[in-house]
Amino acid sequence: MEESSQDYLINQQIKDFVFDLHDAAQRSHQADDLKRLYGAEFKDLSDKYCDKAPWPSAPAIQSQCIGADGQPDKYFLCVYKELVYRHMFAQLKTTLDDKLCAWRNYCELFEFVLADNDETMELTGQWVFDVLHEFVYQFQSFCQFRCKNEGRSAEEREVLSQNSEAWAAPTVLRYLARLQACAPAGGSSAKARARSPLHFYYATFASVCLSRAQCLLGDYEASVSALDGLDVLDEASEVSRIFACRVNMLYHLGYALMMLRRYRDALRTFDPVLAYLARAAKQGGFKAFPDGNQIGKAYDRLLALYACCLALAPGHTVDEGVRYAMQDKYKDKFRMLERNDQPTFEAMLSYASPKHIVPSVPDYSVPTNTTHEAYRQQLRLFGAEVAFHGRVATLRSYLKLYSSIGIEKLAAFHDEP
Repeated sequence: MEESSQDYLINQQIKDFVFDLHDAAQRSHQADDLKRLYGAEFKDLSDKYCDKAPWPSAPAIQSQCIGADGQPDKYFLCVYKELVYRHMFAQLKTTLDDKLCAWRNYCELFEFVLADNDETMELTGQWVFDVLHEFVYQFQSFCQFRCKNEGRSAEEREVLSQNSEAWAAPTVLRYLARLQACAPAGGSSAKARARSPLHFYYATFASVCLSRAQCLLGDYEASVSALDGLDVLDEASEVSRIFACRVNMLYHLGYALMMLRRYRDALRTFDPVLAYLARAAKQGGFKAFPDGNQIGKAYDRLLALYACCLALAPGHTVDEGVRYAMQDKYKDKFRMLERNDQPTFEAMLSYASPKHIVPSVPDYSVPTNTTHEAYRQQLRLFGAEVAFHGRVATLRSYLKLYSSIGIEKLAAFHDEP
């Protein structure tokens, strides 16, 4: 039986949800409806009916999203499939075929956005950020997956070899750059000048996700440059209104600046979000955030990176709440960082750094695991910088000593008047 003829088997609530979501996104454009359907109802239905199974396939529900031409709305079906794959990757066990199908759907979806032949589609800013954030996450996940060549079956190796273009780093970066360029950068005036609010959202959040992708690839200059059109510290900006986006952006930007040896710039980047999180933690934790567990983990990693930067660039003015949280979490380790203890720096960075990507396609005939190569390379580079900085720390301690001794005593040491 064809899937398109099985829609009578699908729960009526799910069919109503798909119909309402298509109507809100393509016809009525009611912002409150979109927020409710995407932000609450999708999760509720997932928990109720799809906690151990995927959502219905696109062919099975296409009768609920008919376009103006009387045919199934292909653009919306791409949007729906992205939701299906995102739920699948978050909740269920996925196969290699799932990963490849998700890649092809992203390509088709982004081509719809870039083609500019349908400006009626409307999604919320949160929704667009989630799409692009998941795109980079699945890119990162696939790169790690294909590098784990130990114990892989011959059939799976053959499929990977035949699909070398899937999740290729140049293609991923090219899509993000094209989406970044589909609307002018900037604030509310840029939104007004964009072809549609959807294009503005894609351009804005593509900048954030391109910065993240470049950071994962170890191109830190490109990671910083990707955000040139945004005021990253403006708390009223589009990217700051979505708190998960703000945390993600400042985390990767601060890390890139740290790896470029711009420690004070990294500290200034971390300052506002850490001060906010320190206050939130003191007032009862992160339960008020929709993704409180992830925010809590990000907070700990930010504190670890902050401690490393502060040890390498002492003298920075630290918010009292942040100082208390850092001492409470990393008191002994921070003392070791101040003494330029390299194993401690390595341990902190191992915990707090992003999971870097090996972008090259491995030789599938060699049963090795190269997943951690890029990450280890970053540790080696940073370790060399810490070792060099040890000499600077020694010099600083002598300067502090000499600045605390009077001229008369110094002269007496040298038998000089």
